[in-house]
Amino acid sequence: MALSNKGRLSTHVRSVMRQKGLTLRDIEIRSQGKITDGYVADILRGAASNPSAEKIKALALGLGVDAHALFDVVCGPFEQPAGEPPRDDASDEDTSNLVAFLEAMQEVAENPELTKILGETLQLAAEERKIVLRMLESLNERTRKSKRAKRSPPGGK
Repeated sequence: MALSNKGRLSTHVRSVMRQKGLTLRDIEIRSQGKITDGYVADILRGAASNPSAEKIKALALGLGVDAHALFDVVCGPFEQPAGEPPRDDASDEDTSNLVAFLEAMQEVAENPELTKILGETLQLAAEERKIVLRMLESLNERTRKSKRAKRSPPGGK
């Protein structure tokens, strides 16, 4: 069964955040306050029903992704009328993903520890890789929370 529009948006936003190492607050700041961290949290929980075009554009700005591609995630791809040339709107996100991948591979190639980590990981079975990935995600989340706690002023937000 296909994911609902809310489920697709939540999954996509979570994936982009993980890939780019963004926090909810980062998205709010990068959107220039056009979308709040609370609203992004609602999107991640699937609690934001029917986000407006302005919210989707603000979310795209905050995530640093192409707004048209994000609209496709929310609404499904635009059906091109017969006889018209297809749109090439995925190129920005595809290029961004490719650049991020190539930068990561360059960093691996330049760092012997990362090369060894990758080599050891490639020798693991698929289930073992999933365990290692969960451990790394958990470690990174704790690190991000620690950094946020250090940045937060005493007494709350």
